[in-house]
Amino acid sequence: MRWLFFLVGGLLAAQDQRNVTEPHHPSKYCATLEARFSTEQDTELDTARVQSAIDRCSPGQAVRVAPHGANGIFVIAPISLKPGVTLVVDAGAAVFASRNPRDYDLRPGSCGVVNKEGRGCQPLILADHAPDSGIMGDGSIDGRGGAKLLGQNVTWWDLAHEAKVTDQQQSAPRILVVRQSDNFTLYRITLRNSPNFHVSVDRCKGFTAWGVRIFSPKTARNTDGIDPSSSTNVTIAHSWISTGDDNVAIKAGNTGPSSHITVEDNHFFTGHGMSIGSETNGGVSAVRVRNLTIDGADNGIRIKSDRSRGGLVRDVTYENVCMRDVKNPIVLTMHYTNLAGSKIPDYRDITLRNVNSVTPGTSSILGVDKDSKIRVTFDSVFAPGKTRAEHAEVKIGPRAGDFVPGGDDVTVDRGSSSAGHVGECSFPSFPALDGPSTKIIVPEEDHTIYVAADGTGEYSSVQRAIDAAPDSGGVISIAPGVYREVVTISKPNLHLRGASNDATKAVIVFHKSAGDSNGTFNSATVNVRSDDFVAENITIANDFNSTHPQLPQGSQALALSVTADRAKFQNVRLLGNQDTLYVGSKGCSPGNGEPCTVTRQYFENCYIEGNVDFIFGDGKAWFENCEIHNTPHQGGYITAQGKHYASEDSAFVFDHCRLTAAPGIHDVWLGRPWRAWATVTFANSDMGDHIAAAGWREWHPGETKYLETAMYSEYGSSGPGAHPSERDPHTHRLESFPLTLTEFFGGWNPR
Repeated sequence: MRWLFFLVGGLLAAQDQRNVTEPHHPSKYCATLEARFSTEQDTELDTARVQSAIDRCSPGQAVRVAPHGANGIFVIAPISLKPGVTLVVDAGAAVFASRNPRDYDLRPGSCGVVNKEGRGCQPLILADHAPDSGIMGDGSIDGRGGAKLLGQNVTWWDLAHEAKVTDQQQSAPRILVVRQSDNFTLYRITLRNSPNFHVSVDRCKGFTAWGVRIFSPKTARNTDGIDPSSSTNVTIAHSWISTGDDNVAIKAGNTGPSSHITVEDNHFFTGHGMSIGSETNGGVSAVRVRNLTIDGADNGIRIKSDRSRGGLVRDVTYENVCMRDVKNPIVLTMHYTNLAGSKIPDYRDITLRNVNSVTPGTSSILGVDKDSKIRVTFDSVFAPGKTRAEHAEVKIGPRAGDFVPGGDDVTVDRGSSSAGHVGECSFPSFPALDGPSTKIIVPEEDHTIYVAADGTGEYSSVQRAIDAAPDSGGVISIAPGVYREVVTISKPNLHLRGASNDATKAVIVFHKSAGDSNGTFNSATVNVRSDDFVAENITIANDFNSTHPQLPQGSQALALSVTADRAKFQNVRLLGNQDTLYVGSKGCSPGNGEPCTVTRQYFENCYIEGNVDFIFGDGKAWFENCEIHNTPHQGGYITAQGKHYASEDSAFVFDHCRLTAAPGIHDVWLGRPWRAWATVTFANSDMGDHIAAAGWREWHPGETKYLETAMYSEYGSSGPGAHPSERDPHTHRLESFPLTLTEFFGGWNPR
């Protein structure tokens, strides 16, 4: 990057208000400690002598840790800095964190575990009410996040991944926490391999990080670089940050606002980019990000919040930013999570100037609604690729680039803007890390895409995760939560998996109906159109009838529409009333004639509820060990299978299923033929007393004669609804049920 900048002198009010210049090492040392070890060990810690030296030091002085001959390693458990005292780590020296979780316990046994509570660890280094302190030097501090914990066959990063997979909280220490310690300085130090955040800055007036190097593998979860929170007069300059999470994240939660922040002349690599949020309810203002390269990160420029933690973000400028191989170059979102709340985000006076993504990516500009829009200016911004935008007021200029978002409720004011210029970009490599290093186990890249309504995953929307999945497919893990959205599967080999075995925990729900969406087939909450799809441990619902009466016309409201071949549903709950589930073949339409492309669907251990034709279509579907439940509605029909022609190879089979109903429901029919060649078999199924004695009914009695050609059969029915001697005479009583899944599906075994 060849843009010049000036950090000292003539500072504007809308950034760090201090006159920040390059720091320097203290002139007085109260103690110099020499390393005793040349290799890693955890039996003789240096905690006591380092802490003792700090405690004896006077304000304005420093404690120095230095190599001694071949020895350069210090191993410590948590220590605390005191006011005015600086810790200096000389070149060739490395401070390693203890691998014993008990050294970090806030409560007995609270650190090094995964549970619902989290937050059970002390940081390695704490500056609490320690103004004018700092950490400097050309040495390194290593959190050993990828080293096996003592007494456990896991690393800190393994615990972080376990927490992500199980939707729980990890308890892992941060390298440095600076809390209410004004005018703290980080200078030239290398921080690496933190178990959690590298640097957390909380409620500080004056914080400087200059020439700092921060490194953790991109696969190490929650290893943020520097996170200033509820702080003012912050400068992060001339630093190199490569992590597994936010490179820098400016936060402002319940403890107060963040303001007057300068992030200048830095280089970011892997990570989640230059972020503001997700907590913005305290207010973020007067932020200047200038002369930044971002190379290989998941996100570039990102402001993230939502209704549960939103607030005013204003007077933020990004200038002279170059990005390469960034998946999501620009992300301004008020939908970071799906959590409810009244803390509506408000982004205004946001400016991007001279911003250039040299490779394509996917950008998002997502306001809340028409009353809560994002207000942003793009001045010579170039970000090729896809863009999703809604509820935004966009100003272009004074120079136009190629980034002009459009979408629902997006207004664009081009004014009299002239053509912008693509700035020249250069991308330096991360500097070599010198000095003693620790042995770490780099986490393997997890190709699973994680969705969490509370923002702890990579996405808070199931559909956005699907959009981000490779065209060849992938696994999407859905954490407990309610995802109110319409989902469409248009990529093969996708697997939606609830993180909990309890399918009630992860719910995808929407409220469209035939009456308001131009037909039944446009009303589905989830649409599965591509082959080799799998869903497990989730609920798919259409709750239209929770707010609307169920009427004879217009109340059809699909939870799931599936026209994919080889689609599997295991431990899935489908909730609706009329037309809950459509299983259909491809290429078929009324009067279209032969041939249809018959598709195969398998449902195992599922719960499906509804009342009128709530399992319908012409797919080839097998339901095994499922509960089929009738919701309140007098009378009703479980199935409405409907072939388009006699030789169409489609059918429904219910094997070892349970037919249940809400209290007081009766006169429910096993099915009625949607078309003349309907084919349905119930085998080995237990039927409640709500099932009508005749079992099967004509589509329109007195008008149609589909029962004469339909193939309705039963084998081994049991329960009070079996009525073996009272079934409609068109019912076929099978003497055996020899079909196997592989035979039924023509060679495909979904198990």
